[in-house]
Amino acid sequence: MVDPNIVYEKLINLLDNNHVEYKLFTHREALTWEDLAAVQKETGFFGTEMKCMVLKAGDELIVYMTLQGKRVNFDAIKGVLGVNKVRLSTPEELSEHFGAKPGCAYPFGFDAQYKIFVDPEIYKQEWMLFSPVVPTKTVQAKGADLKKVFDSLENKVQEVTNFNQ
Repeated sequence: MVDPNIVYEKLINLLDNNHVEYKLFTHREALTWEDLAAVQKETGFFGTEMKCMVLKAGDELIVYMTLQGKRVNFDAIKGVLGVNKVRLSTPEELSEHFGAKPGCAYPFGFDAQYKIFVDPEIYKQEWMLFSPVVPTKTVQAKGADLKKVFDSLENKVQEVTNFNQ
């Protein structure tokens, strides 16, 4: 079982160590897009929400980041990865392997065995919003700065432009 508190500290350290310009907001629990929209109004953070998904691709879990509102093309992912089946991870898989609840998947700070796929549109956003695994916190970070974090990771990180419809 992965401890979300350890993940949170690792994620914040990655932001700090890579000199990312960011702000950390504390708010009531937000596990859905609707909850997040409400707490965004209450706390005043702004930016483009990152859609961070843990996917089961064949026999392995992968992480894919894109912009909220983009539709994911599971057939394209299957083709690129050469697998027959791709699905969202179950709540149990998300908790066991990432220490996260549904709605709180996060972009980095997890074990290096998991491959990361990134939509490079993320880097073009002035401010990106994402969960740091804790449902009562939101990170607002410069999109361009996040590339430094992904480049620093031990995970295999690949930019992909064809995982969305």
